[in-house]
Amino acid sequence: MSDGILLAGNIFVDRLNEQGVSTGQIFGPINTTKLGIKAEADSVVRTSNKKGSKGQALDDVKIGKPTVVTWEFDDQPAEMIALALMGDVAAINDAAGTLTDEAITMPANQSWVAVPGQNFTNDVVVKQATVTLSVGVDYEFNFALGMIRAIKGGALDAGGSITVTGSYNARSGKRINGATVSQTRLRIFGEGTNLANGKQVNFEIYDTSMMPTSELDLASSEFVTAALEGTAKLVTGKKEPYYIDELDAE
Repeated sequence: MSDGILLAGNIFVDRLNEQGVSTGQIFGPINTTKLGIKAEADSVVRTSNKKGSKGQALDDVKIGKPTVVTWEFDDQPAEMIALALMGDVAAINDAAGTLTDEAITMPANQSWVAVPGQNFTNDVVVKQATVTLSVGVDYEFNFALGMIRAIKGGALDAGGSITVTGSYNARSGKRINGATVSQTRLRIFGEGTNLANGKQVNFEIYDTSMMPTSELDLASSEFVTAALEGTAKLVTGKKEPYYIDELDAE
């Protein structure tokens, strides 16, 4: 039977608080493109000063260093994006509403002006005094963000006062608040199959403090990938910072 390793696995992440206790937020399986575990050691060398052997090693002792964990993934639910941005996730629960003759002052330079509310329906009516203006001719309206701007050559070319009437839908979802968490502590664990020999492999990194190692490019023409790196901690009650089980094939 082959002893090579080629894993297909399901990887999960448990977000820990600052004390290393689970917050009850376990996500996965996460499509992982890299999970690197690098064991390192420092070398302490005693060198000879004796005639005929000066500079040669008399003793060389290896002392283990913290294990470096590198994790890259391209599944990007809100909770995973938050990890890559050192942030947290909050619920969006905005109520629907209406505007009735909301007074807006338009500038003369055709720049955008914010209108109260977002996620507007297409029933928006814009008036200058008592005259109803034409969308696409006199103004543009961004329904998603709730913004309006004048179109050059239209009735609002020189700016002026208008009123906006319309309704906007409720919004629900998740908001990622970036750069709110100084430390990201995770338990990374999973199970998989070694395709080379059919054996089941389980593993767990009990506690690793991680930080992003690359930017999160939201304008990328490829699928967005996040990369984190940190050190595996030795937790109370364990003699190892992580383990990998190779189970006998059934």
